[in-house]
Amino acid sequence: MKRCLILFLTLVFVTSCGPLVREVDYAPSVIMPEDARPSPIKWSSLELVLPPGSNVGKERNGVFCTVSGDPLKRSAIKDIIEPKYIKQSFHDAMEANGYDVVEGLDLIDEEAEDDVERAEYSIKAKLRDVQVDECVSSGKDYYLFYRPNKGERGELYVAIDWSVWDPVKRTAVYKTRTEGYTKRRLHNVEGLALMFHDAFEMATHNLASDPQFYDLIVKGMKPKDYGISERQKRLDDDWASRPRKFDPLEDVVLPVQPLSTQPFGKWAEDGRKAAVMVQKFGHGSGFFISKQGHILTTFTAVGDALRTRIVTSDRKFKIPAEVLRVDKSRNVALLKLEEIPEGLEITTLPIRAAWPKVGEDIYAIGAPLDWKYMTDTLTKGIVSAHRKNYKLFGVAQNYIQGDVEIHRGSDGGPLLDEYGNIIGITEGPYEVTDTDGEEKLRHGVGLNYFIPVEEALARLHILPPGEVAPQAATDEPIVIAR
Repeated sequence: MKRCLILFLTLVFVTSCGPLVREVDYAPSVIMPEDARPSPIKWSSLELVLPPGSNVGKERNGVFCTVSGDPLKRSAIKDIIEPKYIKQSFHDAMEANGYDVVEGLDLIDEEAEDDVERAEYSIKAKLRDVQVDECVSSGKDYYLFYRPNKGERGELYVAIDWSVWDPVKRTAVYKTRTEGYTKRRLHNVEGLALMFHDAFEMATHNLASDPQFYDLIVKGMKPKDYGISERQKRLDDDWASRPRKFDPLEDVVLPVQPLSTQPFGKWAEDGRKAAVMVQKFGHGSGFFISKQGHILTTFTAVGDALRTRIVTSDRKFKIPAEVLRVDKSRNVALLKLEEIPEGLEITTLPIRAAWPKVGEDIYAIGAPLDWKYMTDTLTKGIVSAHRKNYKLFGVAQNYIQGDVEIHRGSDGGPLLDEYGNIIGITEGPYEVTDTDGEEKLRHGVGLNYFIPVEEALARLHILPPGEVAPQAATDEPIVIAR
């Protein structure tokens, strides 16, 4: 009996010497006032950013889990992450702390689609670290008088990086890291998944208890440099400090051109000559608006670049261009050729500020999909609808909706009426997928959206045709919205 006791204590001691897992605890819950009206928040996704092949812990088995097994790989965690249950854990933890989470799990699909429009912020999580000490049982072995259930038990720790996204500012307005931990003493056939969700739920609770997160969502107290991420601040500093060829605030006056009344066959070739391809590592489209080499395109076509390359019609000229100014929220950008080579005749088209009527014929020009073979592509459709104050990509904006076929790579290209007057800029096609109701881009669908050209000009501080900038400059500088 004495020997059995010594053996038992030895096994317990050996078991206690297994891999260590970092232990953390729940942060004290915030006190949500009864009259609080927290901003509605939306769950986005959990991204696994652990390197492929990395170890996250070790599994053990045998009598009292004293036999060391193989290292536990990252793939074991990837396999147990099911988006809908992660979303449920997030909802449960946030709502338990009094937060307003849209797309409630008790809503039917149609109600959830409407509810998501209330969200003012979207929350995204990145899994940065996992530590697991797991005991695995086959459920067949007896240990003395004890037979454990089949499955896993043990300890698990997670570190989550959180990002609060503002769809209006189109940037992350707050970032932080929280941790979670759990210990399960009973085996379960889905024990590893249960441990992960327990730890994730604690990490979510600790986000809900974070004072700055609480102040942002509940009190509306914006963090310092609200709407400007550290990366964006570095980019803005880079924009301000790097040498430029042009003044980014220079006046841009459109040429005086009467609206065209010519039928399609008369202007089609001029329309193709006015369009350009915006190319760097990827490509988009654009079009000339001045004889001085000014070009309109989308922000998505240039990103945060200061310089890009312009390829003219029929790929005759490839010229560097400087990005003068952008407006990220309206998704527009103004470029200027660094030089106008001999032999380049810049073609501009009349600009029609008035919205086209529903049912009018429209034409889009761009470089869809394959930049080598499909530049200067012209497609035809009609105006399907006017979308005023419409949320397309998370921000309420005005759009011209049309069924003219466009594809990725056409964004930034001109939208023309039936007489060849510019009425808009191609934004992109979209659809609502079956995965969590997220809006996704897709090539070539009949739901395509265009930025009204007069809004693009206003956002980029471009003067109307023929208007001259006043000699006495205002004391208030032009704001280059980024």
